[in-house]
Amino acid sequence: MAKKRVLIAHPKVTAAGGGNAVAAWTLQALRDDFEVALATLQPIDCQALNRSWGTSLRPGDIDVRVAPPHYQTLLGNFPTAGALLSTSLTMRLARNIDAREKFDVVMSTQNEADFGRRGIQYVHHPWLYLPRPKDEMSWFHYIPGILWAYRRICQAISMGTNAGLARNLSLANSSFIAGRIRSVHHTGSVIVFPPVTTGFPNVPWDERRSAAVGVGRIHSCKRWDMAVAIVEEVRRRGHDFGLTLIGHPDPDEPEYLQQIKVLAADRPWFRLRLDLSRDELAAEVASHRYGIHAMREEHFGIGPAEILCAGCVLFAHNSGGPIEIVGGEPRVLFDDVNDAAAKISRVLSDRGLESELREKAAGQSHLFSTEAFCRALREIVTDFVAEEHTATPNR
Repeated sequence: MAKKRVLIAHPKVTAAGGGNAVAAWTLQALRDDFEVALATLQPIDCQALNRSWGTSLRPGDIDVRVAPPHYQTLLGNFPTAGALLSTSLTMRLARNIDAREKFDVVMSTQNEADFGRRGIQYVHHPWLYLPRPKDEMSWFHYIPGILWAYRRICQAISMGTNAGLARNLSLANSSFIAGRIRSVHHTGSVIVFPPVTTGFPNVPWDERRSAAVGVGRIHSCKRWDMAVAIVEEVRRRGHDFGLTLIGHPDPDEPEYLQQIKVLAADRPWFRLRLDLSRDELAAEVASHRYGIHAMREEHFGIGPAEILCAGCVLFAHNSGGPIEIVGGEPRVLFDDVNDAAAKISRVLSDRGLESELREKAAGQSHLFSTEAFCRALREIVTDFVAEEHTATPNR
């Protein structure tokens, strides 16, 4: 029996960013049971993806359909980088491909997509949701009318409608995002936590650094300067405590990377590690006892989930997806610098509490494995194909 055909839509599958981890592992999850094609704006580098995400993708696994040159021309002539424009162009590309070839399933791994028919969409943050988190706003969002006009242009390019987005089967990366999907589209969703690549070295607790590690792109929305301020306050309270930041520079904010480098230059306890390989990242994270994540309303957070899966006690801002990552544990969730410093200091002073939090973190980590993600994706796509063919037997 011929394999069912799945078309995945994702703007650019790269080696950085949680959304790209989802895309890479979706390709891997489906490649054996389905005939998989990828509608995208640029070629993929399997070696780079494998190095970053722990996948084992090969060039022949996926039929990569790169957008024609005029798509890139449109993107290049736009006055500022626009994630929604890239998503809309990818949506249009996938819609056109499917109209010609009639795939069994069309799926977006970069938020909602209207394919002109019912599909599957993995939602990191609903693209119609307003307002966006303040930390994700750019300068042009504040020009009166510009965001409305930009969205209208993108909607016209994509040919999408609100009804078209709402009819899809939605997969949400967290209960937090599931709530936002319901508020926008008035539909339910299936929660599928993003895949966290494991394989972290088993470093004994006493051999780990008495320091926090942060993982994520170097962008101001992550508030790494706040993480530095938290550790500085912990040290002011008398603890020999450090910070290691592991990340990829964000090309949209080179000035923020410079700001972080300045902070690291005169703080010997603050280590900045950029562009590590997967093995280097795993070894570095596992050499720490604690983790820190300061972003407000993070959609989920691959970085903080990696920290938890490496056996660290994770401290995170009391908002968004990280609340679920730590199982709603109030003793590791903070609202501001002083709150975070007080909670970290308490754990540093109480080995019994530290042990209790470590045990709870270990119980959470299995929820975010790549195995759990791949298993869920295969089941969802298989069931979706069966349901669609039952509903349209003459297709």
